[in-house]
Amino acid sequence: MTQYYFSFGSNMSAHRLKARLPDAKRIGVARLHGYELAFDMLSLDGSGKCTIHPHDERLVYGVVWQLNVEEQEQLHRIEGPRYDVAHVDVVLSENEQLLSAFCYVANTVDKVALPFDWYVQHVHLGAQEANLPKTYIESIKNQASVEDLNRERRQHEMQIHLKE
Repeated sequence: MTQYYFSFGSNMSAHRLKARLPDAKRIGVARLHGYELAFDMLSLDGSGKCTIHPHDERLVYGVVWQLNVEEQEQLHRIEGPRYDVAHVDVVLSENEQLLSAFCYVANTVDKVALPFDWYVQHVHLGAQEANLPKTYIESIKNQASVEDLNRERRQHEMQIHLKE
């Protein structure tokens, strides 16, 4: 059985998601109304990662991926226990079709934690790749971040964008 996954963070990037789930199929760009994007999920490495929060006047852009059951289970293991699985209705930008999908919403939030620079780059590159609205892409690019002093981790994270 296939599932639709709405990614609004680093998994918008095909390079990032395909490194994790090589057989995932990109369905298209979508909007989630009534939420806003935030970088305040407290990760195990102490940095902030993407999540969404309810907000009546905002919307979140992202990419919908089609996954099989095994891929969904693998992604649940990767994303881990600091996220809850939520089911949302998104609107595909290409044809305005309403689609039910799952996404990950943080259950551990820290409004002070900042994302690592490489993580913001994952999200920014994914937003560019998806051709999201320029103002949305700019808001991601301008997200405050901290330099990851673990050079090996940073290099590992960014080299997936160098592969073709």
